[in-house]
Amino acid sequence: MTQGQKQDKWEPCPRCGSNRVQSQGGCFFFLLAFGLLGISIWLLFIPPVGITGIVLGIALIITSPLMKNVLQCQDCNKAWKYPAKKEQLKNDQSLPE
Repeated sequence: MTQGQKQDKWEPCPRCGSNRVQSQGGCFFFLLAFGLLGISIWLLFIPPVGITGIVLGIALIITSPLMKNVLQCQDCNKAWKYPAKKEQLKNDQSLPE
């Protein structure tokens, strides 16, 4: 993906209007899940913690291709899928600050 295409998948935060927005794609969640799996395998000597981590890691790996075009505001920490839906924009504008 070229730099021009990457910049097209951007919009200001629908909640606070900030321009400090970070893109988190499916690759980010896949690497996060892979790291969780690695740590959880080492934590298998505490079975509830290790097994829970492995299950969550596998679930993240399976769902990571569905988590494309996720944007997160660095000011209010709101995460949303690009492009923001009109209903979502209305709900966020009605929330008190």
